[in-house]
Amino acid sequence: MQLTRCALVAALIMPAPAPAPAAADTHAGTAAAGTWSQDGYGAGHTFYNPGESVINSSTVRQLRTRWTVTPRAAADSCPLAPVAPLVAGDRMIVLEPAGNQVAAYDARTGRRLWSSSIGQLEATALAVSGDTVIVSDVACSSQSSDDSNVIALDSATGVLRWDSLWAYTTDQFVVSGGTVVTSGHCDLCAGDDAHQVAGWRVADGRLLWSRSGVVLAGPVATRDGLVLTSATARELTSVAEAASGRVRWSTGIRYEASAADPVRPQVYVTGKAGLRALDRARGRTLWTVRGETGELATDGRRVFVASAGRVNAYDTARGRLLWTRALRTPSHPVRAGGLLYVTSGRALLVLAPTTGATVRSFGSATDHVVVAGGRLLVTNGRTVKAFTPAG
Repeated sequence: MQLTRCALVAALIMPAPAPAPAAADTHAGTAAAGTWSQDGYGAGHTFYNPGESVINSSTVRQLRTRWTVTPRAAADSCPLAPVAPLVAGDRMIVLEPAGNQVAAYDARTGRRLWSSSIGQLEATALAVSGDTVIVSDVACSSQSSDDSNVIALDSATGVLRWDSLWAYTTDQFVVSGGTVVTSGHCDLCAGDDAHQVAGWRVADGRLLWSRSGVVLAGPVATRDGLVLTSATARELTSVAEAASGRVRWSTGIRYEASAADPVRPQVYVTGKAGLRALDRARGRTLWTVRGETGELATDGRRVFVASAGRVNAYDTARGRLLWTRALRTPSHPVRAGGLLYVTSGRALLVLAPTTGATVRSFGSATDHVVVAGGRLLVTNGRTVKAFTPAG
């Protein structure tokens, strides 16, 4: 087992020249400080930003490219899927495979502000909690160790705050309040010990609790700090407190967690029956859409599901179908500013959330969509492109 790491997480503050912006960001002073703190917007994994006010139906047609950034890659980087950029105020936080680094860019101009090396392992996931950037990593080329780390950096400077070693390879995590809940596997372990979920304190990286034989059902936490876990050896899904690991309720069905409703006290899960809304307090099934599955976003009034050549919108109260829109390979639904964003083929479509009608389209391939602080960020592989309204 790996107990130390060479040059243990030495933070390197490395300003870099700015890429040439397409135009000055004239909305920098009018846009409220944006937040997109985890992949999926926040802990609820809703892909819904209720605070966006600058990009809306009256300004979306004015969007123009402001800057483009392509984080550096190294020849020996792990073949990992690119991670969605995060937004914390006027900073965009991204992973940079070259040198195993996390970097911050000025969200207004695309200028690189700082970069921080996380050591020898490859960074795999990001979250922002207050003024702290949380990072997980993986030893993707190791045949003899499953160790990984949970790392905290100062969001303003990139300076290391703490680094906690874990005897598991982190598969996913979610930050709920003051706790990072990680889910990991250990190929060298047997039985229940092959998988574990653990809670770490954001303030200092202290391990608060752990449970073996379970994995996170998804990177989802409810507004009252509950996470869903699935047993690995039997049909069982449990809801536990993120801060303590205490189980609130369990059900004899294995679910994958998709999102926690931002308004109603319910969570959205998928399983053999399809899409379900569960009462988060007791796990009671509120409604089911049989056979429905796919990536989803929810704004508390509607659930938008992108799969099987169409986007469907459902009422959150009863699961009633509101509208459907046929699209080629739709994915990555995002709700913000009274608009619905969906990728389809090599295009990004902006739709009306009430009808599914097209408001605008962008002719470029996208992997992630982030809308925060009056800026639309889209990714194509490692490249991030920023749009703001002209003016």
